[in-house]
Amino acid sequence: MALQREALRSRSAATVSPVPRPPLRAVSRSRGDVMETNEPLLVEEIPVGHAPIIAAITPDGRQVYVTNFGSRSISVIAPTTRSVITTIGVANGPWGVAVAPDGLRAYVACFGANTVAVIDTTTNQVTASIPGLNKPLDLTVSPDGSRLYVASQGGNRVDVISTATGTLVASVPVGAGPRNVAITPDGTEVYVTEEGANAVDVIDTATDTVIATLTGFLFPRGVAASPDGKRVYVTEYGGDMLDVIDTATHSVVDTVTGLPIPFGVAVSPDGLLAYVARDGDDSVSVIDLIRNEITSTVPGFHAPSWLVVTPDGSDAYVVNNGNETVRVLPAPSGAYPDVGPMSGGTSLRIIGEGLGNTTAVRFGCQPAASFTVLSDQEILAVSPRLATDVKIDTLIGRHTTQTVGRFYYLPDSMLTQITPSSGPLSGGSTLTVTGRGMISTQAVRFGTVAVTPSSVLDDRLTVTVPPAETTGPVTVTVVTRSNSYGRATFTYVGPPGITSVRPSAGSTTGGDPVLIAGTELAHTQSVTIGGVAAAFGVISNSRITAVTPPRALPGPANVTVTTTGGTATAPGAFVYI
Repeated sequence: MALQREALRSRSAATVSPVPRPPLRAVSRSRGDVMETNEPLLVEEIPVGHAPIIAAITPDGRQVYVTNFGSRSISVIAPTTRSVITTIGVANGPWGVAVAPDGLRAYVACFGANTVAVIDTTTNQVTASIPGLNKPLDLTVSPDGSRLYVASQGGNRVDVISTATGTLVASVPVGAGPRNVAITPDGTEVYVTEEGANAVDVIDTATDTVIATLTGFLFPRGVAASPDGKRVYVTEYGGDMLDVIDTATHSVVDTVTGLPIPFGVAVSPDGLLAYVARDGDDSVSVIDLIRNEITSTVPGFHAPSWLVVTPDGSDAYVVNNGNETVRVLPAPSGAYPDVGPMSGGTSLRIIGEGLGNTTAVRFGCQPAASFTVLSDQEILAVSPRLATDVKIDTLIGRHTTQTVGRFYYLPDSMLTQITPSSGPLSGGSTLTVTGRGMISTQAVRFGTVAVTPSSVLDDRLTVTVPPAETTGPVTVTVVTRSNSYGRATFTYVGPPGITSVRPSAGSTTGGDPVLIAGTELAHTQSVTIGGVAAAFGVISNSRITAVTPPRALPGPANVTVTTTGGTATAPGAFVYI
């Protein structure tokens, strides 16, 4: 019913003439505030076909393809003119659409025909039809362009298609109601939202098998991967939220709430912003992916379903299922990221209008450490050293100053402690890093291995320790968007071993000192004799002392040593007499 309702809820399309794109307002907001505008930003609406669903854009940004479920067609929009340049007829029920990485082909999942249509983007003609699907809804292309991954909802599976031969080469069984799919930028994993199972499956593309199933969702729908592949974002249209999945641990590490009936989600090319279509109140929210907070919500849409961001990040094309248009939403003005250390050096992207003639960028009264004008809508700048939060101004020409956002300075980043300081070679334990100025942390490095934190606050973060091949210490370094810092040491510990216990016998009254010899004992956390905790002291990596606890009955007792690297037991190594 949800699928049918989405496809057929389209109201009579009102013809909307494109309007000139106006300058964006510069938005200054208090940190943590959400801009709920009473007036929609003036953006363009482009009429398309009946019951439009999903949009995809070519890598060069020259063409946007929109599926029209109700009219068996694809509308092709030219962003340069903000108009439909051609309409392509396809088989019954076009739903999902994806463009190959080289931009030469577009692929359309035809739900009603159980096929995938192949479109030549040069001629905008259908060149092939791939059969063998079962109610296909969404699809994605591998980064090398060799494979299509198609959510066949009717078969509760994800079909794998070779683009070279146009044939089905594998089918991966998944949970009930697979809906949407996204592939990580390295092509190793496909994430599948499953409305019927209220789950997200993770497929290993090397083996075409499900390697993880994440549960606890409520009608998961849209799914998108971050450009660095470290996060996957899933909308729950039953739970009114956006979930943040860590691809390293296959777990939900954060949520963004307050999104009424969210459908599609798209991530900006720099990974700093996410756009979420809110069907529940006909709006689109912009989310800061550094803090996972809604920064602005733009109303005035019409049952928005899906959206796509242009390759340069300047616009989002939002499919209005309600009035059968595509609306062009400019990226919100401001600085991204808008936070960094007092020592400066933060690289940020400034979005606005009329920036092409910028001759200076100022953070408060101080000039930017450097800046580069990329276009009339975008500047790259580096923050100077300052001690407070400031306005960011651009000097247009010689006389005109424009405020384009705010930048928040935090105390210089500092790492003060890590807990625990050692662990097993297999990794997997949760490490807590305390300090200050850590809000913009991107990764924690264990030697040369970088891991994405699962939780980040300004004074602490948590991260899962990665595995290692050899024992010994590694330097722990915290990496922010502007710099790397920290000189803590984490020690990988091998599994312990016990070679002898001397003396090997003692009184049942306890209190006898014993010397335990073995290997990898330096990080001992506990010693038990006969299952009872014993007082102990570490002498070296090969020797520890312990005091025997009392025991009611004589006889042999196991000696067990537990370290941060594991546990070793010497059966019957001490005899109570």
